[in-house]
Amino acid sequence: MFTREGSPGVIRIVFDSGPGRVVGGGGWGAHEGGVSRVDGGYLNLHRPASVRGLIEAALADGRHFGRATQVDGWRYFDAVAASVPPARAPHHQADSTAKKTAVRSSEPGDGESV
Repeated sequence: MFTREGSPGVIRIVFDSGPGRVVGGGGWGAHEGGVSRVDGGYLNLHRPASVRGLIEAALADGRHFGRATQVDGWRYFDAVAASVPPARAPHHQADSTAKKTAVRSSEPGDGESV
């Protein structure tokens, strides 16, 4: 559910389960907040990029915050899933991985100091 400060309405985007659709918490490896299609595609609704994509898709579809409205999220799923970049490892995790690789590649006696 999305609101805009100062606006009276909300946009509620709903992902109902159904044939070929997996909704978080529904088993099959889905986590709470994840939605996917059995034939491909996945959205993590906890990711800001997914949320932003859904809001932009709803607004482009003519939805507005002037009143309460509910829309089927599956109508936006393909476009948003295609536009959200893959998740990256946290920055600190990538740094420690690079340091471990550098330490392993420097063998004592090869002129490199560790």
